[in-house]
Amino acid sequence: MAIIHQSIILLITLTVQCASSFTLTTRQTSPCPSLLQLDAKKSTQQKSKKKNKGSTSGFGGAAVIPCPCGSGSGYMKCCGRLHRDPKVFAAATAEEVVRARYSAYSEREVDFIVGSTHPLNKNFISDIEHWKETIRMNCYDNFELTSCEILEETYEGEGDKQIAKVKFVAKMTQVDSREKTAFQETSTFERAGKNIMGGAWLYKEGVIETAPGMPEPETAPKNLDEELKAQEEGRGYENNDGENDGTK
Repeated sequence: MAIIHQSIILLITLTVQCASSFTLTTRQTSPCPSLLQLDAKKSTQQKSKKKNKGSTSGFGGAAVIPCPCGSGSGYMKCCGRLHRDPKVFAAATAEEVVRARYSAYSEREVDFIVGSTHPLNKNFISDIEHWKETIRMNCYDNFELTSCEILEETYEGEGDKQIAKVKFVAKMTQVDSREKTAFQETSTFERAGKNIMGGAWLYKEGVIETAPGMPEPETAPKNLDEELKAQEEGRGYENNDGENDGTK
């Protein structure tokens, strides 16, 4: 029994180390990431219910469930590979990173959401652990993420100066009402050097538009990062320059 107990402890330790590999390890002092843009309200009941749901990558059931991005492949044969393996993430195209970020919201892969954002994204919170907890508390759990439709993928420049842009439509369904909604975004990705996420494409910024076939909103939609930043400023949380935005 002692040997079995030690084996279980070792397995848990290795799992935690694997997940931690997606966390930015260098202290960031510049503004950074925004996340997939889900302009929606969550219900307290759904948030409480799903708050305890952990990451599904690496477990047997995840290998057979459909990937949330809508590719038609199983989760662990699609976005789950990027969530679980930093080397696969580092070698992925910008389109694959967009899909993986979309799926990360569905699967609550907070480490990947943080790790796949660029250090110069305007909504970056330098306190990484606080940022992660904010994401966990504000995930849009009353929505089912059903498809990430890629419309266009382009690359400009060469080498370290290369920029990737991906236009996509993120689709989702409200859990209670089953109402379908969507938004369109053009995301910009850049690399931040080999020492950050192995030179992977990182989400720097995004421009949100009304998705084809959807009604025009009364106010300009905000992405999740902008919503989180507004909440932090309302509580007087310090920004990256050490200034207290909430008191200005």
